[in-house]
Amino acid sequence: MGVTGLAGVLCVGEVLIDFLGEGGGSLVDAAAFRPAPGGAPANVAVAVARAGVSVAFAGRVGGDAFGRRLRTVLESAGVDCRPLVTDPQAHTTLAFVMPASQGAHGFAFFRGADAGLGPDDLPPALFSGRAALGCGGVSLSAQRARAATLHALRAARAAGALTVFDVNWRPALWASPQEAVAAFREAIALADVIRCNEAELELLCGTAGTVEARARSLFGPAVAVVLTLGERGALWVGPEGVAAHPGFTVNAVDAIGAGDCFTGTLLAWWAGRRDAAAAATGGPAALTETEVADALTRCNAAAALSTLRPGAMGAMPTRDEVDRLLRERAGG
Repeated sequence: MGVTGLAGVLCVGEVLIDFLGEGGGSLVDAAAFRPAPGGAPANVAVAVARAGVSVAFAGRVGGDAFGRRLRTVLESAGVDCRPLVTDPQAHTTLAFVMPASQGAHGFAFFRGADAGLGPDDLPPALFSGRAALGCGGVSLSAQRARAATLHALRAARAAGALTVFDVNWRPALWASPQEAVAAFREAIALADVIRCNEAELELLCGTAGTVEARARSLFGPAVAVVLTLGERGALWVGPEGVAAHPGFTVNAVDAIGAGDCFTGTLLAWWAGRRDAAAAATGGPAALTETEVADALTRCNAAAALSTLRPGAMGAMPTRDEVDRLLRERAGG
C-alpha cells in the first residue's frame, strides 16, 4: 500500500536486532535465539507506514550486515530512511529478548550505533511540515542519544507537530529506577502525549491515588496520557476527560510490538485528523470525546491485529486490515 499525501510523521530513536529467545524459560537457558528487526521507534514507524501515512525514521545503525538488513526492512515497509545514519565505526545495537510467552520476560542489551545519535543528526529541515513526532525512553539511557531525543522534542514542538513520548522503560539500561524517572520527566515536560503501561505509570507516580489522578500528575492542561492495558484495552486521560476502550479479543500468537503498533496507529490517526482539519496547527488541539473514542478504538484494533502474527515489524497490520476488523466488530 502506498502512503497518502498526509503531513508526515517523524520517528526518532533506536533501531536494532532483537534476538528472541525460544525455550528454556530465561535468557541464559534459552534453547535458541531468532533474530528479528526491532527497536520501538522503528516499529512505530512501520506501523505508521502500514496505516498509509508518510513517515521518516532518524537513527543510527552500524556499518555491518545487521545495519544493512535493518535499512532494507524499513525501506521495504515504506519508511523514508534518508535520515537513518550508517556509522562505519560502530556495530548495530543488539538486544536479547525472552518474550513473556516463552518464560520469564527479560532483556539484555549490547549497545552500539543507536547510542551515538546526536542533535547534529537531526537538522531543522527534518521537522518542517511534520504532523507528529514519535520517540521513546530507550534513547534517553545514553547521553548523546538523550540530547538528540530532547532536541527532537523541542524542534518538533517549535515546528507545530504533536509530540508523542513512549516511556518504554527497560530496567537493564539504567543504573537505577530513579535515574530513569529523572530522564523520563525531562522528555515528558516536552511531550503532548505520553504513552505508558501500568508498570511505567507506577514507576513515575507511585501507587497512591486513582489511575486518573496519577496520570494527571504527569501533565499540565494541554497534555494527555494514554495508558495501554494489554488485552484489557487502553485508557485516555486528557483535558477532554477520561475515555476507555476494552480492546478486541483475538487469538493472539505474539504480543511483541503491540504497544508500538498502538503508538504508530495513534500517530497516523493524528496525521489524518490534522490533514482533514486543514487548519490544524499541531500540538494537542482540542479533541472531542467522539474523536478520542474513535482513536482508542482504532489503536486497539490495530494492536490486536498485530498479535496475530509473530514478530513486531512484520506483524503490523495495514489500514485496510484495521478497517475490516472495525467493520466486523461494529456494534459489538
